Amino acid sequence: MVGPALIRDCIRIAFPALEISATSLLSGGLINTNIKVEFGSRQPPVVLRIYRGDAAICLKESAVLQLVRSTVPVPAVIHAEPNGIADSPPFSILDFVDGVTFQQLKRTNDLDAIHQAAASVGETLARIGKFQFPKPGRLEMDNDLSVGARYMEGPDPIPRLLDSFLESKHLQQRIDVSLQHQLHNFIWSWADRMRAFDDDSYLVHCDFGNRNILVNCVNGRWQVTAVLDWEFALSGSPLLDVGNFLRYEPDDTPLREPYFSRAFVESGGFLPDDWRRVCRVLDLTALVECLTHDHLPQDVADEILGLIHSTLRD
Repeated sequence: MVGPALIRDCIRIAFPALEISATSLLSGGLINTNIKVEFGSRQPPVVLRIYRGDAAICLKESAVLQLVRSTVPVPAVIHAEPNGIADSPPFSILDFVDGVTFQQLKRTNDLDAIHQAAASVGETLARIGKFQFPKPGRLEMDNDLSVGARYMEGPDPIPRLLDSFLESKHLQQRIDVSLQHQLHNFIWSWADRMRAFDDDSYLVHCDFGNRNILVNCVNGRWQVTAVLDWEFALSGSPLLDVGNFLRYEPDDTPLREPYFSRAFVESGGFLPDDWRRVCRVLDLTALVECLTHDHLPQDVADEILGLIHSTLRD
């Protein structure tokens, strides 16, 4: 729980002369804490983002936001404090961006608005994929933003990465041995096709879901106003983000499609043959990784298992 004294002390680093008039916890953050801070003056509101991770996460996310902000809608970084103050966790102060999440817009069932926003998401994702790095791997801060080690060295990194997740004790408590074998056999049946993406080295958000995309109606059309939460960003295949965004898209009653994929390709993104199935297979690794987490609400685990079964079945 973040108390008012900590909020005040953090905000004073960037705004020493301003009085806080109101604070409110923003929804959507499953790991880090995001607090909207309003002032009594004409200063626009800001977001105090408090990290559960260490200084490296704060530094990395701030660097990625600075990297993309000229072409991708993201909140501006007003101040970053990777070492915290006193005994506080790392934190940053960001511009507050007005809008609703794509998840909230989807619940309105306003098809015109959803289709317009989905097209804008496709265009935005293509812009993200224009940033390229020397090799695939983890993004980290070493004076500047750089690419560190791969998530899995050697051949067939995608199947071997999924296999490594199957060794997690937390995952093994959540799924039975039969499903573990099924996942192993399934991902290796796709090994030849997955090799085409092993050396992709483009910027990947890696949590490109409904809750991390803010949209708003601007000049009569719905568009992306901010892509949030870049702490998991990596160098890899943009198809990971495509799979994540379409994770909950039903084939029989689509909402995002074909507006998202059409705008993605028209804006410079690449989709291979049979791209929908390829993206679901790539996203399967991310779903399995979620089951390795120590603290995972049961309803979330059940939802992930449903998506895994759907991918295996289809």
